[in-house]
Amino acid sequence: MDAATTTGNRKPVGLALQGGGSWGAYTWGALDALLASRSVAITQLSGTSAGAINAAIVASGLVTGGAAAARAALRAFWMGITDPAADLVAAIWRPVDRGVRESIGAWFMTAGLSPYSANPLGVHPLRAAIAAQVDIDAIRSPRAPALYVTVTNVRSGLPRVISNDEISIDALIASACLPQLFHAVEIDGEAYWDGGYSGNPTLWPIIHDGGADDVIVVQLSPDTADEVPKDAAGIRRRVSEIVFNSSLVAEMQAITAMRAIAARADQPARVGELRLHRIGPPRRSLFEQGSANERSRAWLELLFAEGRQTARGFLARHAADLGVRETLDIARVFTDAHKPKVRVAANDDFAEDGTGDGNGNDAVSAVADCRRAPS
Repeated sequence: MDAATTTGNRKPVGLALQGGGSWGAYTWGALDALLASRSVAITQLSGTSAGAINAAIVASGLVTGGAAAARAALRAFWMGITDPAADLVAAIWRPVDRGVRESIGAWFMTAGLSPYSANPLGVHPLRAAIAAQVDIDAIRSPRAPALYVTVTNVRSGLPRVISNDEISIDALIASACLPQLFHAVEIDGEAYWDGGYSGNPTLWPIIHDGGADDVIVVQLSPDTADEVPKDAAGIRRRVSEIVFNSSLVAEMQAITAMRAIAARADQPARVGELRLHRIGPPRRSLFEQGSANERSRAWLELLFAEGRQTARGFLARHAADLGVRETLDIARVFTDAHKPKVRVAANDDFAEDGTGDGNGNDAVSAVADCRRAPS
């Protein structure tokens, strides 16, 4: 039986995995719980950056040895990239205020060094670690679950989604290529950077693929900030969170808009059949303890434990909902409560004041959102 085939009472699910550097260890924990579960069968994966690497390891492992092999490969990868010196450094720096640590780190990052001068050979430290745990031939086999990896075209700024037949180690490296640190990765004559700038993660491929009606998003970027940041490090962190979460927000809003249009037209639509769920984001206090660049063993194991516990909680609460109903309240999480009043010509669909039916999902807003949606 194919690795991606549903067995017994397991329900087919698609997974959409956000990127976020070492926060990907949180996703590792969530995947470990899902792979160990007897409730779900993973049939699709879409990932960006660290999410792309996690997704590729899972897809490869499911083919070569099933869920147990995928779990073992994930552990080997994340423990293999730990920096032994990082634990000592973390212990030395722990008493120092985090704002000071981040400010010093930012000074080094903005000292005017280009990765092309600081790293002239273009060495990427993750290449060997990825190659050790990802079997490209297995991913390209018909037995593998559908896999979609997002990269960002440097020249056009547009996302490119790479699927099973075109997956390569270079594609995975490109999806995790932060331009401040690494050379752009060339694929088919084009240069690519981190996919998080354009799709983090990209949802439309797994929606169109139709391999599962239930999609679980493993989200790493926080939805909200507890307060408005005032210090330089806090401002940079919040800007980064907003930027790397913006594409997911846009796709969720597009799904809401397309559902509204389909409902008004009384026509069935794929997005209407889709049931969305979510694991994460990590609890806010964790963001005060470490960063996306930290690779100490203690930090990665903490994130793993947090992700696994959260995923187990999700399964305990919602395993019975899979295949039945959606558990992610998209409107509450991804839509701002303040709606603009849109001026339109009077017609049967709108109130005299041009505000639509008052539910925040009028057709003009829906069409506008759809035009911004991926095609």
